[in-house]
Amino acid sequence: MNKRYWLVGFLMTCMAFFMPAQASIPQDNPEEMVRVLSLELVAKINEQRAELEGRPDKVKAFADVYVLPYVDTAKMARYVMGKYWRTASAEQKEGFTQAFSDMLIRSYSRNLLKLQIKDVTVKPAREVKKGVVTVASEVAQADGTKTDVVYRAYLNRKTQQWLLYDISIEGISMLLNYRKSYGSEISKKGLDQVIAEMEVKNGQVKDGV
Repeated sequence: MNKRYWLVGFLMTCMAFFMPAQASIPQDNPEEMVRVLSLELVAKINEQRAELEGRPDKVKAFADVYVLPYVDTAKMARYVMGKYWRTASAEQKEGFTQAFSDMLIRSYSRNLLKLQIKDVTVKPAREVKKGVVTVASEVAQADGTKTDVVYRAYLNRKTQQWLLYDISIEGISMLLNYRKSYGSEISKKGLDQVIAEMEVKNGQVKDGV
């Protein structure tokens, strides 16, 4: 996994890991949601870097509490499965969704603290269509590197809250990248085998392997 995808996964799955429990994240405005999460992210990583470094289990615990309210992993998993979602059983859908969510955390928790993010500048949200927006941002790292990152969010009609579901960097969608990868794996091995392999790898991290 190259450094660019570390950044994408890091920002998508870990934006909210370090939020204090009392913080109020505005989900009625996607631009403010991204802005508040980003500002808190930078501050909390700098504050807790030593405590969390090398502790994927602890990062996972934070993610279970703070990521899910802001990221729709079920929507992500459904997109990643693509055509296979339509023919999958309810059990397979649930299994893949959970394994995919755990995989995102597993894949990036080892590397998230290696990124030295100095600041994140969030730009105004742009409406793609009714209920769907993109929020562009510029991520500045300590070495002077600046990266344009675009978040995608949608408005949940039932809760009237905005949720993140994808990130693109330099025009490359994280979800599209995973869709191609997992689509190929499912085609070769079958959905049950792919889920089983994901669960094994996720379990190794939980056991500290």
